[in-house]
Amino acid sequence: MHKIPNLERRVRSTDPDTSWDAAQSITAGELSSLQRWILEQLFIGPATDQELAELHAEAATFDHVRTVTPQRIRTARKELERQGLLAATGNTRLTNTGRKTRVWGIK
Repeated sequence: MHKIPNLERRVRSTDPDTSWDAAQSITAGELSSLQRWILEQLFIGPATDQELAELHAEAATFDHVRTVTPQRIRTARKELERQGLLAATGNTRLTNTGRKTRVWGIK
């Protein structure tokens, strides 16, 4: 049984040890390769979650990188936001379906 550390509820008490290990590494300040990639992209310029997902899919095609879901991109971006490494720019853009979405940038 794990004692719940201050992980901002990133994991549940019923999650497997691998989830706890991942959450603790994020809390300790270690960035995943996906998080580093997101920061690199946002250093180039602000982007929406959808734009990040499209860029990652394109990069995976050419760089033979493991593809991830758009949901995983959003989760990794949210983790970076919680760490204070990036923030919403205050701007919005339209998604492919015509809905407004936030634009993210380096803080």
